[in-house]
Amino acid sequence: MIEYILLILLAIEYLYFGLLGLIDPASTSALVAFTLNETISFSEFRAYYSFFTFLGLLCVIAIFEKQLRAKTYFVLALLNGSFVFGRVVSILHDGMPDQLLWTVFIVDFCVFVISAWRYNVLR
Repeated sequence: MIEYILLILLAIEYLYFGLLGLIDPASTSALVAFTLNETISFSEFRAYYSFFTFLGLLCVIAIFEKQLRAKTYFVLALLNGSFVFGRVVSILHDGMPDQLLWTVFIVDFCVFVISAWRYNVLR
């Protein structure tokens, strides 16, 4: 039961933000407080958010395909663990973040911990 709830929530999160970034990168980038000013920046943003979209699809598939669940959690833990690491480096290098960055950090950290936990349980 916990797998269904977690995978549904993760699917919604990644599909929503992934599709939003693919469809409207300018407004999505504004949500995280930066602007896109070159064609390459739109392309890069859409490339990252297409990855998030595919992660959302992977979560949906893993709801029905039990053998994909551990691999899905592994990928999510790897992604969010790298985000947490990068944000820690940024805090050490750039100073204390504002409220928005703390919120993003906490979300990344929680998804990392939950994904690592579920991966270790399922492998």
